[in-house]
Amino acid sequence: MRNLKRVTRADVAKEAGVTETIVSYVINNNRYVDKEKRLSVEKAIKKLHYHPNFAARALKGKKTDHILVVADDIMSDHFGKIISEMEKIAYDRNCFISLCSSRNDEQFINLVYEHFFDGILIGSITLSEENIQRLVDTGIPIVLLENRDYSMITGIYGKIDTGIYTGARQCVKALYEKGRRNLLYVDRMDTESGQPVHIDYRYNGFFDQLKEYNIKHNISQVVYGYKSEDELRRKLFQYIKDEQKVPDGIMCFTDDVACMVMEIVKDMGYHIPLDISIIGFNNSKIGRYTSPTLSSVEIPRGEIGKSAMKILTELIDHKEDVISPIVEKLKTRLVIRESI
Repeated sequence: MRNLKRVTRADVAKEAGVTETIVSYVINNNRYVDKEKRLSVEKAIKKLHYHPNFAARALKGKKTDHILVVADDIMSDHFGKIISEMEKIAYDRNCFISLCSSRNDEQFINLVYEHFFDGILIGSITLSEENIQRLVDTGIPIVLLENRDYSMITGIYGKIDTGIYTGARQCVKALYEKGRRNLLYVDRMDTESGQPVHIDYRYNGFFDQLKEYNIKHNISQVVYGYKSEDELRRKLFQYIKDEQKVPDGIMCFTDDVACMVMEIVKDMGYHIPLDISIIGFNNSKIGRYTSPTLSSVEIPRGEIGKSAMKILTELIDHKEDVISPIVEKLKTRLVIRESI
């Protein structure tokens, strides 16, 4: 794994065995350069992963006016709402915001670094702690959406507690108050990220509340590792077969997962909420149009967007004055509809 070190024109010149002036001529294509020297420079640029357009601005101490948002599910409206709020503030700063899907590999981390973003918001359960630490260590202003424990990350960065841990506990409380005792948690669709299911705060909130109530709590109550709706269907069938009882309350990782679960249990012949109560996460628009309508945990996406821009602005403009991680704490709200 190579270090994230900013490559300069001097590095390219040294590798190619030419002067920095020759490197500039090749990059800008504004002077004649001997064919052999040009090939040497181009080879060095490729080998060192040098990106001249972005580097030139950074080496002059200028900002790129570009913020990156890294997320696992870029198709959901969850991050769309967060970015919408961020964009309102970013626009006043003449700043652009880009959204990209998280990839937990070295090439992705290197590309993110080499494009010289002014700041990065990370809302990913799949991006490893090691790779997050690598980005923080580069000095790029970073804000983390706290979907798991980030206490081991060192350095200066921002962190937003979105309240999902407390939200998960609220879900269990709501199900418990409805008399539900055989509870199940359906995790996200498998992304092959290698990240264990138990690091997510939804998982932790679910089980911590079960423990408080002193009712059944073990890993058999989690459905995970499925790659399609059909595989999820098979896993739910298997759970009922193994447990020899039907779960009477199900908490789901997102509303999209909850919608799949609702259709599957209805196909099995069970009624919602008479037989099974179901709760999702995100309070997306789709929950208002399911049958029955879906109860869900509303994450304060507008406040997340505002907080993210507030922290990023502080880190971008005044990082030298920040001596410890900046932390914001927000609260979720359980929206009760017909599904419980």
